[in-house]
Amino acid sequence: MISLSHCISMAIASLKSSKLRSGLTALGIIIGIAAVITVFTLGDSMSSYVNSQMDQGPPYIEIHSTKERIFYSQQADLVANTPGVESVAIEWGATGVVRFSNEEQNITVIGTNESLADIMEMTFTDGRFLTDKDSYVAVVGKSIAEDSFRNEIGVRSSMDISIYNYDTKEYVTESFQVIGISGSDSELGYSFGQSSIFIPIEIMQQMSGRDDFNVMTAVVDDINSINETEDEIERRLARNLGVSERDLDDESKVPFTTVNKVETLEQFQSMTSTLQYFLVGIGGISLIVGAVGIMNIMIVTVTERTKEIGTLKALGYSAKDILLMFVIESIIISILGGIIGTIVGLVMAYIVTALLGLPMGLPVSSILIGVGLSVFVGVVAGAQPSYRAAKMNPVDALRDQ
Repeated sequence: MISLSHCISMAIASLKSSKLRSGLTALGIIIGIAAVITVFTLGDSMSSYVNSQMDQGPPYIEIHSTKERIFYSQQADLVANTPGVESVAIEWGATGVVRFSNEEQNITVIGTNESLADIMEMTFTDGRFLTDKDSYVAVVGKSIAEDSFRNEIGVRSSMDISIYNYDTKEYVTESFQVIGISGSDSELGYSFGQSSIFIPIEIMQQMSGRDDFNVMTAVVDDINSINETEDEIERRLARNLGVSERDLDDESKVPFTTVNKVETLEQFQSMTSTLQYFLVGIGGISLIVGAVGIMNIMIVTVTERTKEIGTLKALGYSAKDILLMFVIESIIISILGGIIGTIVGLVMAYIVTALLGLPMGLPVSSILIGVGLSVFVGVVAGAQPSYRAAKMNPVDALRDQ
């Protein structure tokens, strides 16, 4: 039996003699491995992101009203006094007419209190957030400050905001001084508050003629008991709003919904996992196509090299030698495709994670998966043609030529 190194050198020489065909054969493997590597790396990045978010920032519960005029100060106090709740942020949002530098734009204006910035981990390119002592001041989202008007909005800029008043049925206009620009490049390319303007909740209520609000965000003191705290908030609010406890599971009878930080991150992870499986399936199809391509090209190669196979057998090469030579050829094509595909996949993953602001470490497991899959595809795809070559009768092979 000939040595493995000799088999490898002969296989490489054969592949070099048909570079274009070998390259096209490896293309399916490159695409498949690149897709698999990209998806697995992004999946690891998403998991790292979710785990980091679990540990960062306060655990919170969001409560959204599903009907108008449900939440007032009484409900906010009730939530704030629930065991396990540290603080509560309230929000009331409306579409306002914003005038700046002789231009008008319809922009979402949110009335809130100072707790919201810490709860939602808001970032600022300049200035600060509201305090409960502020009056006619505003925090402007980064995208609005930079893109909504011809002139860029900055800290200390002045703007007029008109809000519809439900009592007078007219718009009420007030002037505000900008004290902060919120939002920066962060996780997933998005930072809370980039496309809104924030003003103090008391001023918002005065301008709109309404003393209610539609969102409460409660910070809890222990993330491990966040589900229990959420259940208790639901029970207290339901009782306060005249909903019996047995109707809590009936969405049509409960005028609010709740979701906590853990659930939000788990839902995000579930969606990314579903997408990951879908893309892995596409990568798997590409690998199958690549494997079929290798098998077809190896069958053609065996047919074209019938005389060579007959000569080698006549010179004393055994069936095992011939089998090994052809299997190694298919493995080399697959490994080259796997290496190139792994590099392409890592580059693609790096670009995507950089754009989304996700963490990316050295995905050793992904590299091993890529190389392992390519070797597996090479062995499986080359097995049948190699076996066919090994079983050739040297006399028949030489006579056929």
